[in-house]
Amino acid sequence: MTYVLTALVLFGSTSGKIQGVVTDEDTNEPIPYVNITILNTDIGTATDNNGYFHIVYVLPGTYTVEVSCIGYQTKRIQDVVVEIDQTVRLSVGLFPTLIEMEPVTVISEKPAVKKDMVSTTYIIREDEIATIPVDYSFALVRFQPAVAIRDTALHVRGGRETEVTYLIDNISIMDPQSGELAIVLSKGIIDEIIFLPGGFDAEYGRAMSGVINMIAARPSERLQIRAYGKTEALMPYYYDFGYGNVQTSIHTPLTKQVRGFFAFDAAHTDDWNPKLYVLPHKQRDDYSIYGKLLFAPSGKLRINVSGAQSRMQFDRYNTLWKFNLDHYRSDMRAGNLEVINVKYTPSARSLLTVDLSRLHTELTFGVREPGSHDVFDNFQFCDHLTLEWPRASTRNPFGVYARKPYSAGDYPEYGNKSSLVYKLNTQAILQLHTYHELQTGFEYAHLDLENFHYFVSNTFDVIDSYHYKPREVSAFVQDNIDFAGAFVKAGMRFDYYSSDIDSIDPKLIIAPRLGASFLVTEKFLFRANYGVFTQPPLYDHMYSFYNLLPLPPYLEEYYKEFVAPVGNPDLNPEKTSSFEIGLQGEVQENVNMTVNTFYKDVTDLIGTRFVSALPVSYIQYINVEYANIKGIETILDFETTFFNGKVSYTLSWARGSSSYAEEVYRQYAYDELDTAATPPLQEYDLDFDQRHRVFIQGAFNFPFDSQLFVFGYFGQGFPYTPPSPEGKTEERNVLRLDFQRQIDCVFTKSLTIGNLVLTAYAEVINVLDIRYPLGYHYPLIPYEDIKPWEFDTYSFQSSYYSPAADLNHDGLITPAEQVVGYRELALQTDDWVNVNSAPRRARIGFEVKL
Repeated sequence: MTYVLTALVLFGSTSGKIQGVVTDEDTNEPIPYVNITILNTDIGTATDNNGYFHIVYVLPGTYTVEVSCIGYQTKRIQDVVVEIDQTVRLSVGLFPTLIEMEPVTVISEKPAVKKDMVSTTYIIREDEIATIPVDYSFALVRFQPAVAIRDTALHVRGGRETEVTYLIDNISIMDPQSGELAIVLSKGIIDEIIFLPGGFDAEYGRAMSGVINMIAARPSERLQIRAYGKTEALMPYYYDFGYGNVQTSIHTPLTKQVRGFFAFDAAHTDDWNPKLYVLPHKQRDDYSIYGKLLFAPSGKLRINVSGAQSRMQFDRYNTLWKFNLDHYRSDMRAGNLEVINVKYTPSARSLLTVDLSRLHTELTFGVREPGSHDVFDNFQFCDHLTLEWPRASTRNPFGVYARKPYSAGDYPEYGNKSSLVYKLNTQAILQLHTYHELQTGFEYAHLDLENFHYFVSNTFDVIDSYHYKPREVSAFVQDNIDFAGAFVKAGMRFDYYSSDIDSIDPKLIIAPRLGASFLVTEKFLFRANYGVFTQPPLYDHMYSFYNLLPLPPYLEEYYKEFVAPVGNPDLNPEKTSSFEIGLQGEVQENVNMTVNTFYKDVTDLIGTRFVSALPVSYIQYINVEYANIKGIETILDFETTFFNGKVSYTLSWARGSSSYAEEVYRQYAYDELDTAATPPLQEYDLDFDQRHRVFIQGAFNFPFDSQLFVFGYFGQGFPYTPPSPEGKTEERNVLRLDFQRQIDCVFTKSLTIGNLVLTAYAEVINVLDIRYPLGYHYPLIPYEDIKPWEFDTYSFQSSYYSPAADLNHDGLITPAEQVVGYRELALQTDDWVNVNSAPRRARIGFEVKL
């Protein structure tokens, strides 16, 4: 009997691979020179002397593979599903025959386990993407076991937020200065997301915790139009955060060889980071445009030209400025990406890829001009030379004279930062031998980084301005060794970066990667991997204020409160040594289980330390911090006719000496640490250490083309540091916030009329309306500092007089009235609203597909 099996192996690309062996059904001997054809394509090959064949480049899709040879009955294998970054294996037996017979057709079957997975990989496919209750592509991994969300920051397996890299079709979309996303795209353009939380291949650099590769839609051969809209305006005022989103896309076949895909997205919200209720000055407006043209003159050559443009802008809320928010900070980031991708297959056993890309992003922040605007109106920022130093005043609802919260003056900063990145990336995949596939690649990046950062002062203004052109070079080589019962990946990555400062030597990084897997039984797979993952420092950490050294004397008092740490262009790369062991398999029919264990040592993390210098001492970035992370992930997948779902549980420990690079700087600035002493390296639970976490995803299939999707999250609260009576603490993160939990639901109903498909969406976030604390809160003015016996002045027709403080309106503000005013002010500065999770929200949406 002939068995046709498929197995999977990961390699970085936007295509898949088919390989296999053809044997004589009677003798079980390999058959050489058999024709292998993928029907309805130009792709084909022939078996070698040992009956093996390899096709290293196949676009994602479902195919029929025809296997034919003189003297044998032709066989067609249907439903061969090729997916991105995966290999399909076929084992085909042919019956010998002396007469011509009709081809026999068989159905491709998947094995119980994917024996070639040497590291953890989570794949989010198009049908799942459509139902996840988020609209931004970068947030689609939030329900994966390796992810912890703290406020708006995404942390993968206990790593810092900046240790994750985001790609679109294998092209980085990260701002190399800040580590933020350079462009923001909607999920409407995404076909698939490949999420690698550890053990990723040698081709991936500038990432220590995770790689999120978002695969954009491939232009279709037929005309397709999609329109989608969503709003939560139906909710009562208290629950309506003003969210709305519109998406459109079109696939346009221009000729047989040229076709395109174009998409547009726009979104608005009155509160981009919802908490207990809508807060002022948190509006956000985004839009994005994406396009891709495919030119495929033959089965050997494909040229993709793609481009994206996005703009996001939002206002910020801060309790320090709650009585003067129109003079607080707003941000606007615009970005664009252009890519030319060329893929050439000289033969079925080789693939050459060349990518030319240009990424540009510009961030502007400061005080914006007041007034309303629509989604497409860019913020206009106030002239930085007109900004005023924040000062004490009586312009608060209680009329008392106070410096904090700020009620007069402006946010004292204006910034404009741009990054321009040109990249050339080449890769080759060569099937050298039946057991060896060689991958190699080279990348050169030329960066053009500019920054203008202005600080207003009550004495002297401060300007941090720089323009550098660093360069980065990387190369990798990896051997994928494929044996009958085992699979090994052995790779090495080389990274080189130069700071564009003559006195600073360039840095060279060597990072080995090794992974292996083998079948324990037909239904269970064991795998393990080890790797060194490195990340060059962010260029903000290298260049900020470096040009101002030695700092001028007038910065001595001003520096600690507003000016950030000084950059260090001689920073070394951060490094993670990671081990992972996994077991996955089928525990019963349609029920699969995966267990992943991981251990990470993170060294040379960037932190900040005090530097004694003349005329002014300062705080500088330095490689001084470390972390130790370990954990276990358990995932249970199940599928039936009416229900399919996934339950995951993660137990992890993330401990280290610093949660983020500026942590010690903030202790110096706000906790008034003794600058004469260096704080000792002490290990503690990091801010994003979530010991226990459970995710639940379920899909219920109902009659009449309707479905219910459920997303559940349950997690231990994050650690925090309570203030001591003196305002300082000796230990970090000794307490934990309350347990977190949330259930979201999405209900869909589809109606098909000819080629037209109408779908209605009902989305409820936080179905049970559960709120939980996200942080510790306390008043900006400690109650104990308001001592009635210290108030002995009267205000009468003076600059300190305010009618709001004159409670009996007799024209005189007494000490007793001042005490009442300060107590009310302290109460208003306790930011309890902003540290509690959002209430229930409901949205409705409609989608039209043609």
